[in-house]
Formats: sequence, C-alpha cells, structure tokens
Amino acid sequence: MHIRDGFLTPDVCLGTGLLAVGALAWSVRQLRNSLADRTVPLTGMTASLIFAGQMVNFALPPLPVSGHLLGGVLAAALLGPWAGCVAISLVLIIQLALFYDGGWTVLGANIVNMGIVGTWGGYAIYTALRNLLGTERRGTLIAAFLASWLSVMAAATVFCVEFWLSHRGQGYDFSRIFGVMVFLHCLIGIGEGLITAMVLGFVLVQRPDLLGSRTAAPTVLSGVGRFVFAGIIAALGVASFLAPFASEHSDGLEAAAEQTGFSDLGTVTKVLLLDEYQIPALKDYPGLSTAVAGIIGTLVVLAAAWAIVALVKQSRMRGSPKV
Repeated sequence: MHIRDGFLTPDVCLGTGLLAVGALAWSVRQLRNSLADRTVPLTGMTASLIFAGQMVNFALPPLPVSGHLLGGVLAAALLGPWAGCVAISLVLIIQLALFYDGGWTVLGANIVNMGIVGTWGGYAIYTALRNLLGTERRGTLIAAFLASWLSVMAAATVFCVEFWLSHRGQGYDFSRIFGVMVFLHCLIGIGEGLITAMVLGFVLVQRPDLLGSRTAAPTVLSGVGRFVFAGIIAALGVASFLAPFASEHSDGLEAAAEQTGFSDLGTVTKVLLLDEYQIPALKDYPGLSTAVAGIIGTLVVLAAAWAIVALVKQSRMRGSPKV
C-alpha cells in the first residue's frame, strides 16, 4: 500500500510530513520514558520480520490483485505503540532509501497511513478488543485478527481522504475510488489478520509474557535472546525463500489507481542501485537477485532498528539522575 510520488499534491504531502515528524518525535519521547531492556533486540527483530513480510505480495484470486503485510498491529502487539510506530516508520524509510519502494514526497503520508494509523490506531483497537474478549489465547488471536483487518481498512480510508484533499474539484469519482479501495483492502485485510494472528499464536506458545499472557508456558525458546534469534532467522528465511515467489499482480492501491483512472498521476524516479528489490549484478537471475536484495534489506533494517533504540536507551541513561 505504498503511495507513489505524484498521487498526492505538495500541500497534502507537507501536511502529512509534518504530522509524521510530530508523531515520530512523540513516539521516541514516550519510548524513552518506557523503554525496557528487551525492547532493543525485540524492535530489531520485529522490524526485520515486517520488512521481509512486506516483500511477499500474496495473490487475491480470482482477482488480478495482490496484497502484502502492513504489520502495524503485529508491531504494536509485540513492542507497544511507540516502538511499533518507530519500527514501521524505519521499515518504510529503508524501503524507500534502498529500493525506491514508495516515494520521497509522500513518505510522510506512508508513515501516517501505515506507521501511525496502523500502530497507534491498530493498538487501540487491539487493546480494546482484548479487554472485551479476554487476554487468553483465543481472545488475543481474535483481537489481533480483527484489529489487523480494521487497521488495513482505516489506512485505505485515510488514503482516500488524502487523495480527496489533493484532487477535489478535478473530476475524479471519489465515491468509486473509495469503494474500490475499501473492497480490495477488505480482502487484503483478511490476509493481514491471518498473518498477524499466526505470528502472535507462535509468540503465545514461546513467549506468552511478551503479550501479557500467563496462560501458556514458555518452551525451549524462553530466553529473549533465543526468541530474537529465531525471529531473525525467520525474517531471513522469508526474504530468501518466499520473496522471490511473491505475486506479480499490482497491489491494492496500484490496482485501485488503474481501475479508477488515477494511475497516470504516479511518477517514478530510478536513482538507486537496488531499485525494486533487485541486484544489478544478478539481473540474469531474478529470483536470486530478489533473495539477495531481501537479505541485504532485512539486515540493514535489523541493524538500524537496534542502533536507533539503543541510542534512545543511552539517552535515557544519560538523562537519569545519579543516586
């Protein structure tokens, strides 16, 4: 659901950019005040897993459309809304900087839609549903599925508002754009919910304490270090073995743009070496090229997330009064 340059006007890009900066600053501030020791490795693992997951577009048969994980509720459930927002935003920034996935002018809008609406809004829904359904396994997984589905729908709706603010009075059929976006992302949200519930189901078996549950006993992966290591290996596995087989159909936003007549607004500027998750030296081996690009991206996200949260932790320690 990455918005391309050209879809939104400069004033909307500026507004969403300022909102994204403010939200990230607030998230970092809140994270600094609530940072736990395990947050550093968990944030790196979660960000790398979501990066790899977003590379795998899944088909929506019989439609020639695909979707991919957004990861807002997954990040927020594992990390909380503040670290979750930072993790998703970092993924979006590195996707753009390394692979030109998204657009420079619309980076703020992408962070708002996926990083803020997805994590803050998704976490609020997830928490409310868990309070209603209970924190045991069944209640947690149902809450995760529904919150994930609703977060995708909310992100699609927010894009429609941004597009309307950008192009009102220009002859676009906004009701049709909204209808197509909501319909396609209603289906994509099901995939989002299933993936989120599946991952959190594994977490409930291995480390139920990470989700505030006491109903499942930790197994051999009970240590945070082992759990994080397993997550990183899973992320690298997804990037290596699943990403090369991702659906080639347009994702929900691109398909909606094609069906409703605004795809021609998008602009593409090819300026980066790893454009579109490919390694130039491996252009004759597209599957291998995607896998190598995915591994590089996953490791960069992992290192960057660790570094950023570690810096936040150090700044808090420096600011703590001496006893």
